[in-house]
Amino acid sequence: MSAANSGAQNPAQNPKVQEYLKAWGASIGRVLQEVAGTLHTPAEISPEATQALLGLPGESRASVQFEATQRLSGNQGFVLSKKDAVRLGQLLLGEPEDENAEMKEDHRDAAGELFRQFAGAAASALQDLAGGEVSFKWVGMEPLVGEPALQAGMQWTCTGKTPLTMVVQLSSTLVTALNPAPVPPSAPPLDLPAHAPAYVSPVRDPKLDLLMEVELEVSLRFGERQMALREILDLSAGSVVELDQNVQDPVELLVGEKVVARGQVVVVDGNYGLRVMEIISPMERIESLKS
Repeated sequence: MSAANSGAQNPAQNPKVQEYLKAWGASIGRVLQEVAGTLHTPAEISPEATQALLGLPGESRASVQFEATQRLSGNQGFVLSKKDAVRLGQLLLGEPEDENAEMKEDHRDAAGELFRQFAGAAASALQDLAGGEVSFKWVGMEPLVGEPALQAGMQWTCTGKTPLTMVVQLSSTLVTALNPAPVPPSAPPLDLPAHAPAYVSPVRDPKLDLLMEVELEVSLRFGERQMALREILDLSAGSVVELDQNVQDPVELLVGEKVVARGQVVVVDGNYGLRVMEIISPMERIESLKS
């Protein structure tokens, strides 16, 4: 990856950082292919092209920021031209590509939703590299705070379409999380007295095993709204019902009337799906189903 950093040692030369950037590149390409229906191939761009994109004036540039959580920590940013941000919004909204279009609120919201899908796909792809669950919390369409430890220019090309170019920015905290210091050897075990209580892991009620194959209906809740009978009778084809939920809020996964998870709506092979970003523990799920 073409990269720039302020430290003496270039973090882009770290193999785990390289694998991290490749996972993001492949994940973004996969989501773009699912939405557009055409192959999007990731590739690095030159240092000169990276600096040119970073040098765009503020009014011609768009920024996105996430916070890595769980097995990783730190912040990650993206910088792209405002025209490319509008193109991403047009793609998700099903509008024809128009390089002269101005960024509207709908384009901004749609581009943000697409970036959240990028993050969800990357989180799944990075589990092996990080050694466990990874999540990227949406911060907003705003610049990365502080001086990035690494800036890598990437581009996704698609036949018949203008290439999509972005600069990925990693904070020093995130770079450190990808390359943690070695853990010192642990101290020898202590000799505990014979009467010391041993830890006992929780045991699942064996009666629950009889119910494990029972099929339950699950549903997604995008939001709610109370309406007067008069308003319901006035509904007709083309009417818009505004919900109480912001477009950036997570969608809830319900079993019956109980919320068991929250996440982001994605498109998989032409069907809607839910990428789980937050979930209650198995025992909490069982207890919620009992009540």
